[in-house]
Amino acid sequence: MKNINRIVILITLVITFWAGDKLTFQIRTMVIAGHDPFDIINHVLDDFNLPLHLSLHTTDLVAGLALAIIVALTFLYRHTMRKQLRPNEEHGSARWAKPKEISSFANKERHQNILFAKDVALNLDSRATQCNLNSITVGGSGSGKSLRFVGPNLRQANTSFVVTDPKGELHRYHADFLKKQGYQVRQLNLIDFASSHCYNPLNYFNPTQPEVDCMILTDNFIVNTSGRQPAGTDSFWEKAERALLNALISYVYFTSYEEKPATLITVIDLLARMEASEKDENMQSYVDLLFESVSEWIAAYDQDPDKHLWSEETTSAIQGLRFSYSQYRTYIQGAGETQKSVIISLGVRMAPLHMSSLRKVLSTDSIAIDRLGVEKTALFLIIPDTHSTFSFLVSILYEQLFEKNLYIADHLPNGRLPHQLHCIMDEFANIGKMPSFERKIAVMRSRAINVSIIVQNLAQGKALYKDHWETIIGNCDSLLFLGGNEKSTTEYISKMLGKQTIHSIDHSQTRGRNGSWSESDKTLGRELLTPDEIATLPTGKCLYFLRGMHPYMTDKLDITK
Repeated sequence: MKNINRIVILITLVITFWAGDKLTFQIRTMVIAGHDPFDIINHVLDDFNLPLHLSLHTTDLVAGLALAIIVALTFLYRHTMRKQLRPNEEHGSARWAKPKEISSFANKERHQNILFAKDVALNLDSRATQCNLNSITVGGSGSGKSLRFVGPNLRQANTSFVVTDPKGELHRYHADFLKKQGYQVRQLNLIDFASSHCYNPLNYFNPTQPEVDCMILTDNFIVNTSGRQPAGTDSFWEKAERALLNALISYVYFTSYEEKPATLITVIDLLARMEASEKDENMQSYVDLLFESVSEWIAAYDQDPDKHLWSEETTSAIQGLRFSYSQYRTYIQGAGETQKSVIISLGVRMAPLHMSSLRKVLSTDSIAIDRLGVEKTALFLIIPDTHSTFSFLVSILYEQLFEKNLYIADHLPNGRLPHQLHCIMDEFANIGKMPSFERKIAVMRSRAINVSIIVQNLAQGKALYKDHWETIIGNCDSLLFLGGNEKSTTEYISKMLGKQTIHSIDHSQTRGRNGSWSESDKTLGRELLTPDEIATLPTGKCLYFLRGMHPYMTDKLDITK
């Protein structure tokens, strides 16, 4: 564009020089010939009839050049005084998206979409839209999060599902339908344990790096059983508990065998047999004797010159127990009184696992989270909505299903799961905190995994994930607002909508003998919707945001269609 402008200017200057030369030539020759002024004016353009004629007389050349310089200076002045003008966008360019703009992101086959609103759908093929499928749905109680978002998407039956299900209503309404669609339907029921499938976290340790999975499990458990500790709380006890729990879990895992698989039940039973005394530092419990035996096994292996003859399975177990013993050594560095406090504190954290009904759920595994992306499956995580006693189990399960399915996808030829895995995380703030969720949400798209985070307001997520909450939001290309009046949320939505430029006409009138009247027109910036307007959004309306697009106001999904 700049090159074209330069060519146009150059041509203009050449024409100006040519015209100046001809005008000067005509006037000069007629003056010399003695013509009167009126005659000169009448014939001043005669030389233009000879376009190829150019006078080389000094006067004519100088005059043409002078006129060209004047025009060039005019161009230069206009260029230097030019301002960046954006008519009707001086204070902001926000506007509402048009239906056609939003519909371009939908698949023509309706069942191949995630549904957000009456006329808003997002193609499951993220490579076609260049948008990820992660979303955040925000809506106060009764705004239709389950009825107008979760339910309709379950009825799409187009992916595998993992659904957080407060009270079990979603399972009750949709399980039979999904079974008829060929789904394997399972549930982790933390309200009615007798109806639940079994879940054994230790069953999903990666055999190539079980120590890592052990530490992830421990970290998740400690984080979600710590409660809200005041700032400045000494973390010494927590670190000691981590070391002890790492030692117990890894010991159970590396000493398990086919007839006696590793479970959390064995871990809590070992913890129950631990003792320590502030009076007798040399006191040894049953578990202390077990780890003393571990120390002897490791020493025997290290001292055996023929260790290369040991089986690969035994060698692997010894290396794993080396990690277990190192964690145990960290724990026993404390005095007897310290050890006793650590045992008590960890025992309090694990108290729910002593419930007989929950022990049955954790005693084996039938939930098969490693099959979620391989076969069409719907897994309902049924949680109570009146307390969070078992929220740590849901958090652990989510952490493990992400780790396991990311690993499975990475070891498939195309790096993606055979079935898209859609995790609908209703009541996101009540399922515990996943310590590395902000990293996982950033990388799951390419493995055919997506999450739909559902909260009553954005402050809930901020309270749980602190500074990482912005990272989580930033990795969700879709945001659906169904209604709510929480202040920080309405202010955030208002800022997301942006400002538009409007015209304001002011009238002024002065009465009296010398009265006057005036009118002025000026531009102002105004939010598309102010926080109070967002808080009073009609019940049937919602706001949809998609990365790279203007916001869209439309009707919520009609569940009757």
